[in-house]
Amino acid sequence: MPLVLIEGAVIGCPHGGQCKLTGGSPSVTVKGQGVLTAGKEGGFTFGSAASPVPGMVSPCSAVTPAGAPQPCVTTPTLPPGLSISLTVSGQPVLLATASGITASGAGPGTWQVVDPGQTILEAS
Repeated sequence: MPLVLIEGAVIGCPHGGQCKLTGGSPSVTVKGQGVLTAGKEGGFTFGSAASPVPGMVSPCSAVTPAGAPQPCVTTPTLPPGLSISLTVSGQPVLLATASGITASGAGPGTWQVVDPGQTILEAS
């Protein structure tokens, strides 16, 4: 079974950008960090070297055809990245198998989980 994502989990874009997710639920925690539920990953913007964002681990190198930085923005998770067995406040939790589409100056791509943030809690 895949691991559940917790606050501080790292997602990455196809252009090398990596950021930590925030907004974990305080009602279910692992190692003191709240689990992440569906929706916490959608609409997230990776930072660029010129415009870092909070939680940025590494910048997204995507640029427009004119060469201006335009880092990736995420869309919500596509199945099978959502748990069918574990929910928090009626929302499915995000799993290490989560991924989704990105939009950037370089065109569409796919984001994925780099580090779920924990190695204890699994769900299907």
